[in-house]
Amino acid sequence: MPQARLSIQVEEVEAGPEGLDKIVFMFQPNRGEGFHPVAQVASGGELARVMLALKSVLAAVYPLPTFVFDEIDVGVSGLAASRMAEVLKDMGRERQVLCITHSPVIAAMADHHYGSPL
Repeated sequence: MPQARLSIQVEEVEAGPEGLDKIVFMFQPNRGEGFHPVAQVASGGELARVMLALKSVLAAVYPLPTFVFDEIDVGVSGLAASRMAEVLKDMGRERQVLCITHSPVIAAMADHHYGSPL
C-alpha cells in the first residue's frame, strides 16, 4: 500500500470511563481519496495491513515481549502477503510473535509451527 496514509484525530471530551480523549484513526488508501475513519472505509485486507504497520511501529518503540496476530492475512495475497511475512519475521527477531494464519506465504516464514490434532 505505497500510497496509503494514516492520520490520527484527537478530540478532548468530557472525562468518563473511556478517558479524556476521543481518538479516531483516519485512513487514506490511495492518494487523492481523502481521509475517512478506518472502521468505515478499510477492507479486511487493508485493515490487517494497517494493524500490522501500527504494531510493527510499536514494536520498534516499546519493548513488548510478545505480539499476537489472529488471521491477519484475511483478504491478503501475492506481494502484499510476502511483505507482511517479512515484517512479521523482522518483528520475530527481537520478540515472540504468535500468528494464526491460513496463508502458506506467511506460515513459511515461521521458525516453529503448532497445529491442532485432527
